[in-house]
Amino acid sequence: MPIVAFNFDKINVEKNKNIPSGVKVSNDVNILSVKEENLKIEGSNSGALRFNFEFSAKYEPKVGFINLLGHLIYLEETKKIKNILSDWNKNKKIEKDLMTYLINSVLIRCNIKALTFSQEVNLPPNIRLPTITPKKEPRDYIG
Repeated sequence: MPIVAFNFDKINVEKNKNIPSGVKVSNDVNILSVKEENLKIEGSNSGALRFNFEFSAKYEPKVGFINLLGHLIYLEETKKIKNILSDWNKNKKIEKDLMTYLINSVLIRCNIKALTFSQEVNLPPNIRLPTITPKKEPRDYIG
């Protein structure tokens, strides 16, 4: 089933000091909570879940960070919603296929936002961007 809403609730970006060479960036995504959302679709046996998430990009050695908190709304059949909520409430787990889908959706949106924010405060990009290098000309051998 689809994700029908994706929103940011809190955005925190900070650059603490000048950027030294060899900065390391680590990205992380966590699902913080899962709750049933009151969203009913007439003539359907579907319901909705609200997944609250946190995305963070940390720049080491303590140069800065990007922290994005938000939520997404996911539609699913009512029976599956009850199973997902039950699994989450028991052991804070989400089935592998659904977790992959959710995390990939969060990563796509958050990496783009984090890239924009890193540019605004002059932090290095949080993801590796494609670059080109000039082709080296072969040296003429004289011997």
